[in-house]
Amino acid sequence: MDEKSMAKLSLLCSLTGLAAIYAAAMQVRPTMTPIASLNDEFVGLQVAISGQVVDFYEHPDGHLFLKLKDDSGGVVSVPVFARVRSELGEPIEFLDVVQVKGEVKLYGGEHEVIPGRAGDLRVVHTAPVKLSGLSRENADVPVKVQGTIVEREILGSGSLLLTLREDGGQLLVFIPTWVIEDGLPELHVGNVVRVDGWLQLYNGELELKLKGASHLQVIEAA
Repeated sequence: MDEKSMAKLSLLCSLTGLAAIYAAAMQVRPTMTPIASLNDEFVGLQVAISGQVVDFYEHPDGHLFLKLKDDSGGVVSVPVFARVRSELGEPIEFLDVVQVKGEVKLYGGEHEVIPGRAGDLRVVHTAPVKLSGLSRENADVPVKVQGTIVEREILGSGSLLLTLREDGGQLLVFIPTWVIEDGLPELHVGNVVRVDGWLQLYNGELELKLKGASHLQVIEAA
């Protein structure tokens, strides 16, 4: 084989090798970036993060704004715009674990990671905790719970106090007036509901204070 043929063969082998390396790299799961490490140097770059939903807000136009927190202690906003959200096919709930691939942007002085399509989000749902396992020691802890409404009391201020019961345990759920006016679904004794938020003590009793209408779902009607 002459020198020219050898050079062509060497180039072909190099290109084949590079193609194999590139194909392998495309199959590798992207390295997760610790949320606490995100800074201005990441703006404009694509990253992959994973964190637990510690807060969320539903915009009237259908956008969902998440706050994710990971083991690094960092918290970052993840706007899921209405178009992307409509393609997800599943809800994202409080305390779910969400993996996101997206572009880092700066908005209002804070960093955001913005997914461009539904395929950039992967949701791992967390199950509701058992009411029977909760006690006053759980005050100031975020939870997701599910139970049947066994009592419904309208307070003098127009607020609502629900008593949920499930598997021998029960929990009070306080719903402020402004949350009711925010579009809360009708609630009746016998409804099975899923509620999330932070536990607190009020007059020595453990209760969950509802932060917004989107933090309560009717799972089964009475």
